[in-house]
Amino acid sequence: MQDLPTKPEGRRVTLLDVAKHVGVSKSTVSLVLRRSADVNEKTRERVLKGIEQTGYVYNRKAADLRQTATSDLLGVIVNVLNTPYSGELLNHFEQEALKLELVPMFVSNGEQLKQQETLVRKLMEYNVNGLLICPAPLTSAAWLEQIIRNGFPIVQIMREVPFGNFPTVIADNRNGVYTATQHLIQLGHQKIAFIGGVDHTSDYHERLAGYMDAMSDAGLNVPAGYVYQVMQGRAAGRDSLKAVLNYDPEITGVMCFSDLMAYGALSGAREMGLEVGKDLAVVGFDDIADSSLTHPALTTVKVSAAAIAEAAIELLQTYIKDRNAPRQRIVIPTELIVRESCGAPRS
Repeated sequence: MQDLPTKPEGRRVTLLDVAKHVGVSKSTVSLVLRRSADVNEKTRERVLKGIEQTGYVYNRKAADLRQTATSDLLGVIVNVLNTPYSGELLNHFEQEALKLELVPMFVSNGEQLKQQETLVRKLMEYNVNGLLICPAPLTSAAWLEQIIRNGFPIVQIMREVPFGNFPTVIADNRNGVYTATQHLIQLGHQKIAFIGGVDHTSDYHERLAGYMDAMSDAGLNVPAGYVYQVMQGRAAGRDSLKAVLNYDPEITGVMCFSDLMAYGALSGAREMGLEVGKDLAVVGFDDIADSSLTHPALTTVKVSAAAIAEAAIELLQTYIKDRNAPRQRIVIPTELIVRESCGAPRS
């Protein structure tokens, strides 16, 4: 095989680039892509390896003679589809996309790197206008950079990969959790746990840092068992609460990674015979619609899904128009919404 083809920044790798790299004809590469039986297995393997090395993306629209100059498709990849906050976010993305006459294609990486890579390649094959992506754990900066070099603008949402400088729209996670934890401390709580989230995502580190900062500023200790890592979910919230209270039954406040975790904590508290707002204070993060309807109503950190969607799509349009525009990082402000679950001031 020859050296990797060089091309101007932003120009997509072509069929001819792959053919030259592998040392075969353009028609042979085309036959491999169409899964033709006329290509022997050894050549097929060489071509497929060349496609992977060059980063070539098969454009199905072009292959079907249906490609237009400008795609009206927008790829939106979230981490999961089955949470209330994802539903709110996707609803606002749809509204913002339709204003621009774009058709959003919603998928989930399921927090799995391989699934994310497969879905992104499929979206690229359909020549999407651009990609909005909540990166799966362990996503590399090199992988995102390769997508951009192949002519597909990207904006990260909700999370960002380490060691990369990519367009991003993210919540003010650190300040939001700092304010919420500080509120619990001002109510008189000194033993406060942090539950939910996993170590290999940026939003976890930012929210944990906000909690740790507030505890440190108040001169409060954080024993190892006060921080409980787990993928978020209602059952995870319930089990996490039981785990931290088993570690220290004197914990009176719980800062949750998300509202979803907090819902589980509310359920776990009831099972343990604890009255939330009196025996235990619980605070969430997101302020999804149902959080004002829980019993008791959930104190939480509000992050506007509408603001994230509007900012992300507007930012993506910037890079669709100018691939070399300066890369921006937009931080969406948060707001503490005080309801019943944090309880009254304690002596």
